[in-house]
Amino acid sequence: MTTQKQQQPQSDESLIKQLQAMGFSDEIQVPKRRLIVSSEGREKTGKSHFGLTGPEPIIYLNIDIGTEGVVEKFQSEGKRVLLYDVRLPREASKDIWSALWGDFKLRVRKLYGLKSGTVLWDTASEAYELARLSHFGRLTEVKPSDYAVVNNEWRDILRTAYDSDMNTIFIHKTKAVWGMVSNSSGRSSLSKTNAFELSGFSEMGYMAQVNLVHLREDTDQGTVFSVQIKDCRHNPGVAGTVLRGLPLPAGEKRTLDPLCNFEMLLELVHG
Repeated sequence: MTTQKQQQPQSDESLIKQLQAMGFSDEIQVPKRRLIVSSEGREKTGKSHFGLTGPEPIIYLNIDIGTEGVVEKFQSEGKRVLLYDVRLPREASKDIWSALWGDFKLRVRKLYGLKSGTVLWDTASEAYELARLSHFGRLTEVKPSDYAVVNNEWRDILRTAYDSDMNTIFIHKTKAVWGMVSNSSGRSSLSKTNAFELSGFSEMGYMAQVNLVHLREDTDQGTVFSVQIKDCRHNPGVAGTVLRGLPLPAGEKRTLDPLCNFEMLLELVHG
């Protein structure tokens, strides 16, 4: 009587070699010395200015108004800024928005082929709105589950940024958080609170390497612009750190604050 020989289980090392042959790698990963940043703050808190202190060339995706007088200061000092204007028509058809979004994505894929520099999305909130309009048009009600297609496109954009050697700064608008607020008589109603949240892609805070909040303080010595690090994936210990700039007196123009600029942030995160 013959017995069938039992098959011996493979060793872990044998399986690892097979996995390596299939493309798995155990090479030590060296982080790229660049940052994927999500930047938020109220209006006129220095978000665009801070982004323009990043390494050049700067690819400036201008999808909002309010940059006039900011970009020119850096260009006049010799910084190379390639500006691309996108104007989002509020009264248009879904076909027009779709064409604009497709054209915009084509340029985004192209620019991330650069080997160095900074991509500045001003604002990413407006770009997300264009993506939404391209899929849904001017609809008043869209189910949350329908946003999967728009959010997937934004995840693809973030993957493109991560695969690149470019720094990327996504500037976001903020919007008031609504909640139940009590009045002086004790009655509650749904109203705007004093809290604010990021406007746009809701997962940006989780997917960015660094999340920043921009602050502005008007003092007797001048305006002080600062950035606070909400959190940082590469260096969690810097969470809560504030890069507080020097006072900027009225009428004085300054492109680089030695205490509050992108290079300072990069050095703080990567060392």
